[in-house]
Formats: sequence, C-alpha cells, structure tokens
Amino acid sequence: MKGILFGALAGVVLLGATSASLPSQPSSGGLRVGDVLPEMKSLDAEGRASTTESAQRYRLIHFWAAYDATSRAANVVWDHYFAGKAQTAIDYQAISLDTDDAVWSQTISLDQVDQEDQRYIASTERSRYMASAGLLDGLHTYLVDDHGVVVAVDPTPSELANYH
Repeated sequence: MKGILFGALAGVVLLGATSASLPSQPSSGGLRVGDVLPEMKSLDAEGRASTTESAQRYRLIHFWAAYDATSRAANVVWDHYFAGKAQTAIDYQAISLDTDDAVWSQTISLDQVDQEDQRYIASTERSRYMASAGLLDGLHTYLVDDHGVVVAVDPTPSELANYH
C-alpha cells in the first residue's frame, strides 16, 4: 500500500514539475505581443459609433461571438471579473463578431453582462475587423497598452494582476 501511495505521489510531483517548467505555448494565429492592435470602431449598446480609445493605461479587448461557446463563456468570466473591481488600471471592452445584432442583443441579455462594456461590429465590417485583429483562425483576447501595443494575448484573470 505504501508503494502505491509513494508511486502516485511521485507521479503527481513529477507531472507538476514538468508542467511548471514548460514554456507557455503561443496562441495559434492572431496578433502577437508587440504588435499594434488597429483602432477598433463598433457600436455601443445604444447603437452609437464608439472606439476602444480610453484614458486607462491598459485595455483588455475580448473578441467573442454567441456561436463560439468558449469565447462566449469567457465574456461572462471577464464581465464578472471587472464587475468585482472598483477601480482598475485596465479598461474592459467586449466586442461581438456575431453576424446578427438581434442574436448579439439577446445573448448579452441572457448572459446578464454589463451592456456598457459590450460592443457590436456590424456584419458589413466584420470581415475587415477579423482580418486586422488577427481573428481569422479564432477569437482572442488582447491586453493592449495606451499606445495600442499588444502586451498579452489571451491572458487569464490571474495574469492581469501584473498590470494593475
């Protein structure tokens, strides 16, 4: 019995040590750290023209769509993360790439996310935004500085602590 427990414990320690020493894999496709994210224009919750420019030091821009379960779930996670922060040096903006604004409106209502942080890109502009933001191979989240330079690609909430 001791041998089995020792073997299991040794396996867990070995697995933890090797996974901790592996470098994180870069995202496939999309922009890379150091690239400049082009100015993103979209519509705000009331349908007015809006941009991602802000006075904050950093901006987390999360691209999502209702048809992409992973990005939609991440949209809810990011919304809750920023709702729990009173003040932060990071401004959050979610940009939907849904092809239908009715689907977008219904999704943000169902998901109960803060509509002020949500933006919709018109279907006529969708292809251009996807190409310029490196989203042709998948949706990403970019942390950019006040100059639009990408400082992190697909960061986790715990990784944002380095930027507060």
